[in-house]
Amino acid sequence: MIRLGIIGTGGMANTHAESFSPMKGVRLAACCDIDPARARAFASRWNIPKWYIDYREMLDAVTLEAVSVVTVDAAHAPASLAAIARGLAVLCEKPLATSLADARKMRDAARARGIVTHVNFSYRNARCVQAAAALIRAGGIGRVLHVEASYLQSWLVQDTWGDWRTTDAFTWRLSRRHGSAGTLGDIGCHIYDLTDLLCGDISEIACRLSTFDKGVAGNRIGPYVLDANDGFVSIVTLAGGGIGTVHATRWASGQINSLKVRVYGDEGAVDVDLDRSAELYGLAKSKRSMRPASWKEVKAGITPNQYQRFIAAVRRGTSDESDFANGARVQACLEASFTSDRRRKPVKVKP
Repeated sequence: MIRLGIIGTGGMANTHAESFSPMKGVRLAACCDIDPARARAFASRWNIPKWYIDYREMLDAVTLEAVSVVTVDAAHAPASLAAIARGLAVLCEKPLATSLADARKMRDAARARGIVTHVNFSYRNARCVQAAAALIRAGGIGRVLHVEASYLQSWLVQDTWGDWRTTDAFTWRLSRRHGSAGTLGDIGCHIYDLTDLLCGDISEIACRLSTFDKGVAGNRIGPYVLDANDGFVSIVTLAGGGIGTVHATRWASGQINSLKVRVYGDEGAVDVDLDRSAELYGLAKSKRSMRPASWKEVKAGITPNQYQRFIAAVRRGTSDESDFANGARVQACLEASFTSDRRRKPVKVKP
């Protein structure tokens, strides 16, 4: 039996509880939140026997094998390190930390103790992503030469998810003083992770960030100063020698939540479009006689989701590729992007 504790009981924690609850041999044993009413309500909803307002107290009081860290970003490092110090496996929400220094500390602490870790980059749940990554790794499109990766949202110009001017859950994401790393930190980490998964490590980044006037008096709403970045464009160099672009924005009218990655090799190409399908990906095989190139749709088989992969790793005793080392690589991409924009020149990525 794997007894699991959930640290942080906000909206995303419900997805964790919903995913873990039906798994055989997994028991939700405790939860924790700094808001006692929220912790109590969460425990009641998911039939969790014990709830706490201090994760350290929970970790000391309850026998656990693993924890799921679903706190605000700033608490990822201290909560995860506390669990690692007690020998517990850790699933942490993305981004792994708010700084590369903390991400390295988390990675190194887990390595030193041989702890199973996992970062919940949720778009790895898509079957087409896993299948396309396996194909590329097996040499299915030859050498990776070029990549185009984008993550486009429109909630600054469309109210599909609500009005950001009146909804704290959105407004804080526009304010650095409230812990936001902007579009780069919030969704850029996803598109960098998918690029890394499909193409291999990113070795260099030349990035430009943008923050535009939003037509709000004083550039603030209540306590929120609207100074976080709205979008970024990066030219990336891959460790294998390929190049490409990675970009994201919240100003993309007509794009609710669009992730696309196109990978081009010297023997073919892969097109992952999560707007189109989470199961299908496009594949073009290079044949000099073909004019134009011929694309076909490939249906991916069933693959485990992130929660299933974490539990499998706990049972196996070894982490898989979505571990804290991967989270640190993505964090290094974020830091290199900020540094590149500030210095106005390309920056090496150093996890």
